[in-house]
Amino acid sequence: MVNHSLLSNVRRCHRWYRIAFYLLLAQLVGCSTTNHNPAPVTSVQGYKVELRSHINTPTYRVSKGETLYAIAWRSNQDFKFLAALNQIPDPYQIYPGQVLKLKGKIPVPVYKKPTSVKTAKTTNQHKSTTKTSIKAPSKPLVKPAKTKTVIAKASSPAKYKAPVPSKAPVKAKPPVKVVKPKAVVSNNKLKWSWPASGKLISTYSTSKSGNQGVNIAGSLGRNIIASENGRVVYSGSGLRGYGNLIIIKHNDDYLSAYAYNQKLLVKEQQWVKAGQKIATMGNTGPNSGAELYFEIRYRGKPVNPMRYLPKR
Repeated sequence: MVNHSLLSNVRRCHRWYRIAFYLLLAQLVGCSTTNHNPAPVTSVQGYKVELRSHINTPTYRVSKGETLYAIAWRSNQDFKFLAALNQIPDPYQIYPGQVLKLKGKIPVPVYKKPTSVKTAKTTNQHKSTTKTSIKAPSKPLVKPAKTKTVIAKASSPAKYKAPVPSKAPVKAKPPVKVVKPKAVVSNNKLKWSWPASGKLISTYSTSKSGNQGVNIAGSLGRNIIASENGRVVYSGSGLRGYGNLIIIKHNDDYLSAYAYNQKLLVKEQQWVKAGQKIATMGNTGPNSGAELYFEIRYRGKPVNPMRYLPKR
């Protein structure tokens, strides 16, 4: 009786060992058939370039919320060139669905001579006149009426009325003064300042996949200020890879950009002064922690901000 129970236990153990063996074999077969190619790894620099998705096509269809400045920024071109190429007058308003040319030659305006207007000559028309003779009547048709002389009675003199004093004249309100923006500053008079305080963690690079500006590390919510006087031409998050972005036009040649912001404090078409708070620092950039990405462009092309910012 003891040998029989021992034999049944041994058989039961062999069965479990057999099941475990088959499970292990199935896992080994599955691993041998899987793809052992390593997963694609993208570098931080390549990641940034892919996110920003610069426009390289000869034409571009405008999406809702986009501006000419934003499209010029993404295509690394001067907004004035795109405006002239597509014959878009100032203030450079574009519409969703509109197809813009990004490459080509600016059309030369064709001068048309003014057409001369011929004046028709008029001839004098001679009118014929006929002379008619009228005979005087022999007898008067109506007898003259007798006239009576009427003597007018003198009327009593009018009573004197004292003049009613007129009301004092109402003073006109002074006209409301309209504050006009200052004249556009020439390039040699621009005085750039640092847009934020903090450690410089990356600088400008001339390589194609390099950094086109500078990254400044700081704390979340730190003040971001305008580097120079100008007009806000973009304020939003529609440009992929820049987060909450602000672009300021300083004159016809220079633009500056402020990316990865936490909160935007200015609107498009708003005039700002150098040192004015325009945003707060965010943490949506590629580096760990809060940071600001700052860029300066001259006629649509990125330039090294360190050549313009004061030493500190």
